[in-house]
Amino acid sequence: MLSSMGFSEEQAAAADWLMSHSDSSLDAAVHQLGARVRELFAGGQFGDALGVAERRLDLCRRTYGSEHAMYATCLNDVATFEQALFEEASKIQKKLLGQGHPHTIATLQNLAALYTAKGDAPKAEAMQLLVQALQLSSSGGGDGP
Repeated sequence: MLSSMGFSEEQAAAADWLMSHSDSSLDAAVHQLGARVRELFAGGQFGDALGVAERRLDLCRRTYGSEHAMYATCLNDVATFEQALFEEASKIQKKLLGQGHPHTIATLQNLAALYTAKGDAPKAEAMQLLVQALQLSSSGGGDGP
């Protein structure tokens, strides 16, 4: 499983061993996966980073429960990587399809929903205003001259 996420066979075996042992070993596995997530993200491998972050989130949930600070950190990481993927998709769509294309607008709406879920109301509101402006612009609506 981990080998399909960019880990070598040795790293995957070590992580699997750590995950099957003591709580301190599980802590080490959580931190090892976190380091791998940051490495992939820094390399621009957002999809791979998200996959490893989701695996880490599952491990955090099983190790600490859903009412633990480390679980919240892992959950935040997954949301951050999803944000990076939405932003990357938006840039590509804007370049290839145009800013007013329905797919581009849909991605921006998804990004606004993510900002809302993360509790970032100012960014969510700004993104919703942008989406509304793009929808008006692309439909030819508005009160222009």
